[in-house]
Amino acid sequence: MPIDGSVGSFLQVDAGFLTKAFLVLFLIFYSVFALILFRQIQIMNKKLPTALSPILRFVGIVHLGVALAITFFVVGSF
Repeated sequence: MPIDGSVGSFLQVDAGFLTKAFLVLFLIFYSVFALILFRQIQIMNKKLPTALSPILRFVGIVHLGVALAITFFVVGSF
């Protein structure tokens, strides 16, 4: 197969597909970030317990849940 045919088929990818792929990848990375943030909250609460520890844990759980829910919703809608 000549190289011209390969490049031509690559250029036929529309902007909608690229936008969807970028959005899905961004949401996956954001969900990983939310998971790392939740883990950091757990470690911090274990090393330095304060009166705000339950509130921070709750906010971390909600943040992680919303990030995962949006990711699954977007992936499911495509």
